[in-house]
Amino acid sequence: MSTISFWSPFAGTGSTSCVLIAAYAMALHYRTRVLLVNTGPVGSSAEAALPLNEVGVTGSEFTFEEGGWDAIERLHISGSLNKHNLRDYTKPLLKDRLDLLTGRINRMERSPQEHVETLKRLLDVANEYYDLVLLDADRAGVSAQILLDQADYIVVNLNQNMRDLEKFFEEIKPERMSNQNMHVVLNKYDPHSRSTITNIRRRFQYKGAISVLPYTTEFLDAFNRRDAAAYLQLEGLRDHKDIRKGSFAASMAELARFIMDGAGMRTVLKRLERGA
Repeated sequence: MSTISFWSPFAGTGSTSCVLIAAYAMALHYRTRVLLVNTGPVGSSAEAALPLNEVGVTGSEFTFEEGGWDAIERLHISGSLNKHNLRDYTKPLLKDRLDLLTGRINRMERSPQEHVETLKRLLDVANEYYDLVLLDADRAGVSAQILLDQADYIVVNLNQNMRDLEKFFEEIKPERMSNQNMHVVLNKYDPHSRSTITNIRRRFQYKGAISVLPYTTEFLDAFNRRDAAAYLQLEGLRDHKDIRKGSFAASMAELARFIMDGAGMRTVLKRLERGA
């Protein structure tokens, strides 16, 4: 129902971490079906934080692996891709809540236009089955601009570097990114820095949605040992009574709420729960 792209104009600002955190947060906090898509090579993007047996990494130069982007491409070319068979080629991360479409294994050359056509068909089909489709627009495979153009809502990943913030808000920010279809996340957030949310809002007169993901050693370590999924499940399932404001768990919940609201999904889910 909604396609959300996670993007940053700057390297190393945490878009990949953010898309994975958001995927688990929304799947754990809401009764919703989420598809996380890797449009790049297998093992890249959020797959780098998951166990190898989850993503099916292979050393083969060419394979007819029955899953991931390659399978979707074959189905699209044959005209048989639809909402009934899409899920058969994804990896379940959380049962009936969160699936992963792994990246490209086969290294066959496809034209940019072929990639775009596959992506558009995939999104059309995915949005018939899933409530949310998440794209990491910083990865290779399909250009970032195309992934942004296909998005209903965009999560922009920044940090507290004032020079980068100035460049984004004063020079880079695309006109189509209004306060209504954009959410800003400050990654690796340091609450003791003078570049606080309040000061950033005041400096750039930004009135849109903004939240933070604090620098967390435990998450970094979990990402590096390919155990981010287990870590995010534990954090996402913490009892709300025990969540400390500003903690990683609280930031996960806040990020999920902002994105769900921005995409209009919390309203839809409330209507469904009421039977409307």
